[in-house]
Amino acid sequence: MSFLPQLFYSNINAKDGLARPNRFQVVLPIPRYISEYVETSVIERLLNLPNSVFSDITARVLGDNETGKSFDPTISRYLALQCEAAELPGKSLQTIETKIYGPTFQVPYLAAYGDTSFTFLCTNDFYERKLFDKWLEAIIPNDTNNPRFARGEKTRFLTDIKIIQYNDYFKQIYAVNLIDAFPKSITAQNLSWSDDGFHRLTVQFAYQKYQTIYKGAYDTGAIAAALVGAGIAGTPTAKALQALAKGTLAEVKQIF
Repeated sequence: MSFLPQLFYSNINAKDGLARPNRFQVVLPIPRYISEYVETSVIERLLNLPNSVFSDITARVLGDNETGKSFDPTISRYLALQCEAAELPGKSLQTIETKIYGPTFQVPYLAAYGDTSFTFLCTNDFYERKLFDKWLEAIIPNDTNNPRFARGEKTRFLTDIKIIQYNDYFKQIYAVNLIDAFPKSITAQNLSWSDDGFHRLTVQFAYQKYQTIYKGAYDTGAIAAALVGAGIAGTPTAKALQALAKGTLAEVKQIF
């Protein structure tokens, strides 16, 4: 079969174009136990006011279940904005070699889930590093070195994390919900006089399993928050809408 560019183009257009890896959002609810270790300032709450005016982000996309609810939505929204890179985790089937007669063959017996990592941009007060340091310390305190009970009423440090893939028009096209996730490790952050860039923090999360969400709706809350944020920044609403509809990173950079 010969390659025809027209057929390839029509094939892509039939599925609304190609998906972009920069159209994502990570919703990381803060458990009640962990929220006691961290706090947010009045200034941070004011800066996140455009998002809280419309809805609590975690309630909107995760519902009201206990492990999916953030007990500090300001931090959850803050982390969603600071999360520079994420990944949709993989899944594999563990198999065992079996033989009844003839050649051997593989039989699956267990689903296996690998860890996943998130990378956050660090601000000048190192808030991101401090937050996850405290989360790890809340799991195994430095003074006693005794791990807390993961599912205890007062010591539950597990949470459900949702990773959302959007199309160019803020419609959720795919998502995974990580069940009973917790930070497992924080990667080292290099220091160098020759590096004039920005600090980034990569946190590795372990979880029990994930649930796949195949269908989703338009995220009207995110669109409304983006419009309010554009208004606060002095950007004309018409131009913001045009950029959202066009869905290109270059257009967004021209606005801000």
